[in-house]
Parts: sequence; structure tokens; C-alpha cells
Amino acid sequence: MPVRPGTISERWARRLTMCDPTAAHVVLAQGKRAEAFFIDPLTDMPVMRTPDNGGKPVWRFYAPLSLPAGDAELASVVLHHTVWVTTSDGHLHPAPCTPSEHLWWGNGYGDRPSEAATVINVLLDDLGATPHLREHWNAPKGLTALLNEDHKQGTELTRSTLLHARMTPPRAR
Repeated sequence: MPVRPGTISERWARRLTMCDPTAAHVVLAQGKRAEAFFIDPLTDMPVMRTPDNGGKPVWRFYAPLSLPAGDAELASVVLHHTVWVTTSDGHLHPAPCTPSEHLWWGNGYGDRPSEAATVINVLLDDLGATPHLREHWNAPKGLTALLNEDHKQGTELTRSTLLHARMTPPRAR
């Protein structure tokens, strides 16, 4: 994910703590040169900043398998290179996903919208749940339809928008 000022990922990156590399960072690096190593203090997720092929910095991380829930609930999702979750207690996280995958949206991306819909559907009910994508095709059709639309990078979908989509069947085309 590109390092860009003013994006949701920059807001998340502000809480990262620089650290010495761990075994998880080595796996994450996949042979790429690293500029810096970080840890997300809320999820213990390893993060790296590396140069891309053009020399510009990018963030590398594996999405968490679940989120710290506490008493919080999903407040919104932001679509920016992956799906980001904002919580009612003011935190921001990459949406949980299976290892080495990321979530996507938009028409033409195969199973990605139904995978994102599955994760969001689970998190709407239980922020700390571990989503399973094996049966992503069973995601609510209205939520899948919403995520199958072409949204601009940075689009925020509120909890009420997501709940409405989950309860509404998609429109016939």
C-alpha cells in the first residue's frame, strides 16, 4: 500500500511503533529490502515500510485474523487499497482477513466483493470475531452488491449504510 499523506492508512500508521525486526517481519519481507520495521501496538501486527519498484515507500503488512473488540462496534468501513474498519471507540484497523490476502471491492474483481461482504457482515455483529471466508458466497446479497460497486479510493461506508445494504436485496439490473 503506498505511503501517502492525508489517507486513512496514514492515520493508522501514526500509531505504529518502530521496532527491531522479528521472525514475522522476515516472513512479511519476502526478500524485499526494508526501510523500517514497526508493530501495531493494538494488534501486535508486524508492519514494514519498503521501497516499491520506483523507489517510493509502501506499507507491507498482513491483515489481522481478528480485531480487539472490547465494548466497541464497527462504526464504518473505509475503502482504501483494502478494507479499513473504524470503531466506535475511535480506533482504525485493516479489516481482518485470511493470511496473505487482502479485501477488495468493485465490479470485475471476482470473489473479492463477497469476501469483503462476509467480513463486514461478521464484524457488524461481533467486532472481535474471526471471519471465515470458506463460504463467502453466502454473504448477504445486498452487502455484496454494495461492495460490487466501483467506489473511489477513500470512500467511507457508515454502519447505517452497511446495515441497510445487509437487509436490502440488490436491485435487478
